[in-house]
Amino acid sequence: MPILNANKQKQALPPSFERPLDPCNKSIRRCPVTREEASERILIMRLAAHGDILMATPVVQAIREAKPNAYITWIAERKEKQSIDAHPAVDELILWDSPYFKRFLRKVNWLGWLVEALKFRRLLRDRHFDAFISYQPEEWPLLMLGSGAQNTIGIFDTFRAFYRSKTTSQYRRLYKHAFAHEQLPPHRTDQYLMALPPLGIDPDVSKLMHMGFTSEDRVTARRFIAPHLAGHDAPYVVLAPMTTWTSRCWPAERFAELGDRLEHDGYRVVLISSSAEHEAAVVEKVSGLMTRKPVTAAGTLPFRAMAALLADAAALVSGDTGPMHVAAAVGAPFVALFGSTPVDNLAPLAGPGVVLSHSVPCGPCYQKHCLLADPDKNLCMRKITVDEAYAAFRSLVNAGSPPQPSPKGREQD
Repeated sequence: MPILNANKQKQALPPSFERPLDPCNKSIRRCPVTREEASERILIMRLAAHGDILMATPVVQAIREAKPNAYITWIAERKEKQSIDAHPAVDELILWDSPYFKRFLRKVNWLGWLVEALKFRRLLRDRHFDAFISYQPEEWPLLMLGSGAQNTIGIFDTFRAFYRSKTTSQYRRLYKHAFAHEQLPPHRTDQYLMALPPLGIDPDVSKLMHMGFTSEDRVTARRFIAPHLAGHDAPYVVLAPMTTWTSRCWPAERFAELGDRLEHDGYRVVLISSSAEHEAAVVEKVSGLMTRKPVTAAGTLPFRAMAALLADAAALVSGDTGPMHVAAAVGAPFVALFGSTPVDNLAPLAGPGVVLSHSVPCGPCYQKHCLLADPDKNLCMRKITVDEAYAAFRSLVNAGSPPQPSPKGREQD
């Protein structure tokens, strides 16, 4: 999923423990007692990616509602941490670099790997976890064994369609509660919520995602956008024309046409992408096709600052990508354009958004790149018209009214 620049990491580091940051956009509801005094200590593993981490955040909210004195620790890749490191209900972070351990295996340095693994195991055991939830149980199985938790929960096969898997990992037998493809509901969030009953929690909970950002992130975002706006409350719309899968990308020409319509309506258009050269090139292409040059932010904002930018936007228009989940998680209206990936699996289940998609004989194919040749290439995305996207946007911001700053905090199922 395309993201804006986070803190670039020069070398892989050993696992480290951090306190979460305090968000300015969400009410903090963390454990009121120390880890030792907590009623229960729960470790959740969803290492990556940003969108998948966010789709698992309803689980955190549900645990906090049901167990206010539980101490919740989340383990995530260091490079993906900004999607979870300011969550209002997470008490502790474990930052993990997969390359740190993999380098030992690449060099066939079994002794070095064992020493580091035992060191980390000791750190986990010292925290006396009662429950361990893994949303990537096919990977790093020793994390489960090392956690020391008696109640182990693994949600398997969530990427079965993508990897074309036909069998469930043998690690399933290591978990006290293991859920595999034959038990999984279609949507990723509903799959993640299956971890709640083994904790004694009713899974019928809110499916609204949550992402926090700090006051510093808000300042960064507003300093970036302010020079491009006519006034402090001038409205802007964010367009994310790229995803990491070309099969999920709407044509650049259509983003440009939509951008021109929005500019004509009085909205400032902001284009975002990661700093990757090919993504920045698409942003420049869209910008060059527009009548009025838009604001461009290709890899210029950290991930949390991008969330703050979206929180103040009138709306986001994007494909199935990280910013779509971020918009839903911070309460920003969004128009999501779906093609090769299934709406029923991945579109936000709650939040002020509209999802557009069209059925095609070959889809949803779950392929990174369309396998068809012209003129049918990316037909699923090209069937979504500019008129449809514009109408969806207008439906979100009250068609016919003058541009206004976007409403926040609405939840729709």
